[in-house]
Amino acid sequence: MTGGTMKRVLVAGAGVAAVECVLALRELAGARVSVELLAPAAELVHRPSSVKTPFGGEPAPRIDLHQLARDLSVLIHPDGLASVQAERNHVLTRDGATLAYDLLVVATGARSREAVPGSVTFRGPLSAGLVEQAIDRVTADPALRLAFAAPQGVRWLLPLYELALLSAVTLRERGIDEPDIVVATGEHQPLEVFGPAASEAIQRELRRAGIELVTSAPAISALDGALNLANGELLSADVVVALPEVVGPRISGLPHDEDGFIPVDEHGHVEGCIDVFAAGDVTSFPLKHGGLAAQQADAVAEAIAAQVGAVVSPEPFRPVLRGLLVTGERPLYLRAELGPGGQREHRLLPAPGSSSYGALWWPPGKVAGRYLTRFIATATASGNTLQDLPATAGPDGISLILQAAEEDAAAGDYASATRALDDAEAWLGPLSEHANERRDAWRRLLAPETSSST
Repeated sequence: MTGGTMKRVLVAGAGVAAVECVLALRELAGARVSVELLAPAAELVHRPSSVKTPFGGEPAPRIDLHQLARDLSVLIHPDGLASVQAERNHVLTRDGATLAYDLLVVATGARSREAVPGSVTFRGPLSAGLVEQAIDRVTADPALRLAFAAPQGVRWLLPLYELALLSAVTLRERGIDEPDIVVATGEHQPLEVFGPAASEAIQRELRRAGIELVTSAPAISALDGALNLANGELLSADVVVALPEVVGPRISGLPHDEDGFIPVDEHGHVEGCIDVFAAGDVTSFPLKHGGLAAQQADAVAEAIAAQVGAVVSPEPFRPVLRGLLVTGERPLYLRAELGPGGQREHRLLPAPGSSSYGALWWPPGKVAGRYLTRFIATATASGNTLQDLPATAGPDGISLILQAAEEDAAAGDYASATRALDDAEAWLGPLSEHANERRDAWRRLLAPETSSST
């Protein structure tokens, strides 16, 4: 096609990456592209919000894709992607139809499957009732131990900690003062991808809630009141809720790795395929997360906009991980810049991830998409895009840890307060003069206890 001819862009999918890509294309390329959406579902369900549903929260928000298509002048095909004929610029749908395209964006997402036999697998809105039943079992018999487990290989574990924290709040509201809850994870520190300050903040939330944390121990199976861990140990657990394993869809006609995910470059081009892009969980990027899926979709939209002359220099995918941890009380905002392999960036100068009890982006949604977050918040495709806020919007780094340590000290737990600042110093470097003074004061208060115990 010549540069002045309108391109026909087919976006396959009904999730975050697909909708973000449609919104971004309309914003960036405008009338230079005709956009079609091949969507197997009528709605986009805001899956991250579903973690609150088993605990009496509102149902996860939904976006009517047919209404979205009408608003944006997008042609919608209510069907799913079955295979791609890249050499002919055609796709085959699940119902057997053939659709042509000039440019194809594959944003079909990944598949989840049970990975811890014997557990309740939390997969989002459809699993809310099962998790609610698990909480009801513990309510009926408070002697039961409730475990939340991560299987081997799963890297995005924020929902696991949310489920545990919300369960603790709910069980206390039901009159169980000290619910027996444990979290088993393969991470060395909770949500370590965000850095040590965030890990410490999450550990303190777990300690406040009375939740035991077992690290470096992914789960394999649950049976007869025990959770079988990958390190060979058995962990007492009467009721187990686990996250699923995520696998690629292995789309016929497209390259994929051994797990079924599509390899792409930094602009979302599918390796070895002309005119084909991919974004979101369907790609081989190791972290499966809605905000990252939206960023990949934005990179694809920029690349397409450049092809039609609407953008001069398309921005590549530079992953910034944003997570909002729901605790049952105040939410914790987390942010970190990632490298191309999904690891936290290592720099010559210290650059810890941001952690704050104040919003680190606006609008402050759980899925931070440049266009989608605004659309969810306002139901309009126009207006300001997602904006990052400085970490000074709330306590950050050592300041966040110091605030939590002060709360422990106020409760008389000087050992925890001191240990928090010891850890902060080991991870993040020298403490401020004020933090050192506070730690010294707590150590002096601990001294009589230490002497009396010897």
